[in-house]
Amino acid sequence: MAKSTLNLGLEVKRALLGIGLGLLFVPALVFAFGRIALGPYEGTLGGFLGTLYLDLFKGAPGAVGLVLGPYGLVVLWRLTRALAERAGRSRPAR
Repeated sequence: MAKSTLNLGLEVKRALLGIGLGLLFVPALVFAFGRIALGPYEGTLGGFLGTLYLDLFKGAPGAVGLVLGPYGLVVLWRLTRALAERAGRSRPAR
């Protein structure tokens, strides 16, 4: 049986880890793979991060999505699993 209560402390840790990855690790990956796939970027990783953080401060959807993406994927995965477990329990026995 699935645990139905929310552990707020654990959820805050997950959110902070996901947002931290979105602020540091994911943009570095985007920069690196962009250079591989598209060629040299006119600036450095620091310039790319500065532009990203400025866009994030302005509320640009792309920047917000990039930063919140890792945590959003975890939430989506957990929701999908919970719905699948619920659907599996509600099926009649054969």
